[in-house]
Amino acid sequence: MLTVGALAGCADETSLLVEVTSPDVVVPDDVDALRFQVAGESGSMLDQTFSIQGAWPHSLTVLPKDSTSEAVTITVTALKAGTLVVERRVNAGFTPGLQRRIDVALTGSCVGVMCGAGETCSDGRCVPDLLDGGVDGGMDAGMDGGEIVDTGVRDTGVRDTGVDDTGVRDTGVPDTGLPDTGLPDSGLAPPELLFTEYIEGSGNNKALEIQNLGSMPFDLGRCQIQRYTNGATTFLSIPLTGTVAPGALHVICNTSIDVSTSCDQTTGSLNHNGDDALTLHCDGDATPIDSFGRVGEDPGTEWGTSPSSLDHVLTRQCGLTMGDTNPSDPFDPATEWTGRAWVSSADLAGLGTRAECP
Repeated sequence: MLTVGALAGCADETSLLVEVTSPDVVVPDDVDALRFQVAGESGSMLDQTFSIQGAWPHSLTVLPKDSTSEAVTITVTALKAGTLVVERRVNAGFTPGLQRRIDVALTGSCVGVMCGAGETCSDGRCVPDLLDGGVDGGMDAGMDGGEIVDTGVRDTGVRDTGVDDTGVRDTGVPDTGLPDTGLPDSGLAPPELLFTEYIEGSGNNKALEIQNLGSMPFDLGRCQIQRYTNGATTFLSIPLTGTVAPGALHVICNTSIDVSTSCDQTTGSLNHNGDDALTLHCDGDATPIDSFGRVGEDPGTEWGTSPSSLDHVLTRQCGLTMGDTNPSDPFDPATEWTGRAWVSSADLAGLGTRAECP
């Protein structure tokens, strides 16, 4: 834990404990440093960058500068090799005599999303800066004076249903019966995505094709692919980028694929082998929208025989309208996939076309 003493000689415990965590941004693969900026009514209180190692969370304690009643804006920026990866901003205030915890969640859906002044990223889009953490404009209920502040990021990964809070008073003012506005119900299109092509070829010839089955353009910045290597139950997160039109395809490829003309996105992290499971997640949900392989199982070198997940080009059977949302069930590519053995880079020609489904 890092402590910044902005007011020397404070006799009480007045402070903010900024605790940063992430469900899908990995240290050090995705980020290796955090920049903390704290600005108050009297100006800048803190601007420091710290290298980070190991698992989340990473914390920083901030003491008041001139007044314990001063409101502050806290900006947390995650960096990789000095380059901005994801940023989140929250407004907060000190409570005399108490330490308040400010939970800041950095999510893969906000990777690469740059917001302007007075805005922060939530669920892949820019929204007004969160007020006091974004929970009913104040502090969570039952915390004896409001010691913990939630930044408005979902605690469980489940989308806000718009159902009223429990009726417990959050700030001493009776609940109005209105839906929780800590994280606004955005009206964003639900994810209707499907893995439609899988390539595991020689060398770095690795690719995945994703189709938008919905009737609205879809912001893939809300989503990520999780890769589970050799039967692992922990994953590497691969954030998606771009917008895919209704019915259209998005192709993500290994950076060093032989032919990249059909690739909409490239990354060195897409380097799966035949025994690596892949899942597709959006909006921070733990349940995938689609999956390939069986998470937690090491099949040896591949799943299936003909077709198999090793040295093959596989295309999803036509007519499917929903992905495999249970990544722990038995997996055989022949159930929903057809394909052929990988021969050469000429096998990349079908990427991004769905020509097999007239």
